[in-house]
Amino acid sequence: MRRMTPRAGTRHRFPAGLTGLAALAAFVLAACGGGGDGGDSAAASQAASTATATTPPPQQVGLKQSCTGCGATGDSTYGGTDAGIWGYQNNTGAAVDAQYAISGVAGKTIWLQLSNQGDAAVAMPAGLSAQVAAEMIAPQALSQASADETTQRAIGEYNRKGWVDATRTPGDPMLSTLGVPAPLAAAIGTAGLAEGATRNWYHTDGTQRAATLRKQVAASDGTIVNVWVETAEAANVPDPTVLELASAFAGSSMIYDRLLNVGGRVWGANSYGTSMLPAGAPVDIVVLNFNRDGKPYGTVGYFWGLHNFLKTKEPNSNESVSLYLDSETLSLGNAAGLRSVKTTMAHEGTHMQNFYRRQISMGADYAYDTWLEEMTAMQMEDFLSGAILSNYNPIRDVRLPDYYRYSDYNCNLTAFTGFGVSCESYAVSGSFGGFLNRQLGIGFFRDLLTRQQAGSKAVLAAAIAGGGWSFDRALTNWRASTNSNMPLALTPQGFGYPQWSDGTYTLPEIDPSGAAYTALRKLPATAPSMLQGYGSYIAPRSGSNGVYSDKVRVPAGVTLSVVVY
Repeated sequence: MRRMTPRAGTRHRFPAGLTGLAALAAFVLAACGGGGDGGDSAAASQAASTATATTPPPQQVGLKQSCTGCGATGDSTYGGTDAGIWGYQNNTGAAVDAQYAISGVAGKTIWLQLSNQGDAAVAMPAGLSAQVAAEMIAPQALSQASADETTQRAIGEYNRKGWVDATRTPGDPMLSTLGVPAPLAAAIGTAGLAEGATRNWYHTDGTQRAATLRKQVAASDGTIVNVWVETAEAANVPDPTVLELASAFAGSSMIYDRLLNVGGRVWGANSYGTSMLPAGAPVDIVVLNFNRDGKPYGTVGYFWGLHNFLKTKEPNSNESVSLYLDSETLSLGNAAGLRSVKTTMAHEGTHMQNFYRRQISMGADYAYDTWLEEMTAMQMEDFLSGAILSNYNPIRDVRLPDYYRYSDYNCNLTAFTGFGVSCESYAVSGSFGGFLNRQLGIGFFRDLLTRQQAGSKAVLAAAIAGGGWSFDRALTNWRASTNSNMPLALTPQGFGYPQWSDGTYTLPEIDPSGAAYTALRKLPATAPSMLQGYGSYIAPRSGSNGVYSDKVRVPAGVTLSVVVY
């Protein structure tokens, strides 16, 4: 499901009044035993005093060059103008001390990053402190009005695993192979209806809404696509808007065609012939006034697998392969609202497709966890947005700005909280997905969608490996690119958000150093006590006399990165 929250000013861009709030702080990371550029010797001494005579000192290591054809001219030298990246990945099972000195950094921007490569939180080093040298601006508080998000997560959980219960009625065993539709099932759903027909549709609040079939078109593969509009909203959703929705979804080389091209059918033959809709069912786009609050956005759309069942299994099923859109976003959101709804159709179409491809065809064990389910839907938006919209990309214009707006550095990638109080997980998953799209391309994405492997982290890691990378490399490079605001013009291969195209799908470049992002960005005011699973910490450093030296304790399972540009 796709959640959007309204911002002050133009939707999907940036709040008014924030352009002057780019606050950069000079952090002092106390060295665990000395060295560095102004390290806090008292903190270092305190850290050292915790060791006992019987405790062996941590292993000491150095940094290695982490980029090629870049500003790193060796393991301890910077040269040229492009960004240089160095790192150490701690796979030893115990904390180690990384001690290093990088020369040639006079006048350069320097960032230190710790990135947790595991799913469990780890304690930050005791000798690592952050002293604020400038007034920091706290992250904007996320809305705690979470009723909508709770509903959407419940729908997502049904789509992921809850649907299985509806297939376990005694006497209705599941077939072992994809089956032929039951003879009477062909009459189920909205097949055979014509424009002007009316029927009731269940909404998430349990009410039934009368709606009228306003437009009916055939997609390129012959699938009928129906656009329904709540009858009470007829005046608010005029015919030109209905036509634009139908064209964006079912037009030649538009959303439906591209969904099929990238990930296969959104519905088809299945092994639940007496429980679910048959192959060949129409696709219904149903426009309802979701919550009648007189405002656009909030929940813009959803797909609920419950409606793919017959009423004999789910009494409140709409018996329809369908996605649902908010009429108030269309009627009150102006051009930005229509744009949001169009990308939502790509997003929800991906949930529809994932449900058929992974849960129904492969089996419940192959369902994505929420974080990857939402990430793949946002990745699909990314790939499709260039065909359905002009001068707009949801990763560039929504997800990455929100990553900075809500200071999502230390958010667990795999713990999806939506618009939570501390982490905005759409921004985290979306930004990571956009990075992977541009680095590994459409082949990687197709592999991710269709790879028959259980476990979300495992299937993502396998797809990344198919692209010639490792999950750890992808996670570290993404965090380093995003957290350090690495200028695109200085970004070496394997980092950043470069433009990508295969002639059919085109992704625009994204420059994290752009003014629109730096205006939103807020650094951590203090070092966290815990580094969350797959989370990160970023802090600026400085190089005295052209040399940046430091000694940093790196916990087990954590990667230390240094970025210079």
